[in-house]
Amino acid sequence: MALTDQQLALKKRLLQHRSALLRTQLGHEAARTVAPVLGLSARVRSGGQWLGAHPWWLVGAAAALLVASPRSIMSLAGRALWLWQTWQKVQPLLGGQTANTPVTPKD
Repeated sequence: MALTDQQLALKKRLLQHRSALLRTQLGHEAARTVAPVLGLSARVRSGGQWLGAHPWWLVGAAAALLVASPRSIMSLAGRALWLWQTWQKVQPLLGGQTANTPVTPKD
């Protein structure tokens, strides 16, 4: 049983409409999944900006740790170095995104 041109055109329009609907649903689900991660990223970024504007808090915390336990500071410095090196390795995999680069959703 052969379909007529009108039936084929109607079927094509229905499939296009369904495809658009599925793309919209996928976009909404992806946004819901990624939203908590982006929220955490925004909080970390704003915390970093605050620390940049108030560096004396960071200096005071470092001084308190030095006075409390020099050994723990060395351990903390080793972890910070490891985190920095890991970040340098992972950054190219993220497409060159840096902390100063705003992340904008693509439509």
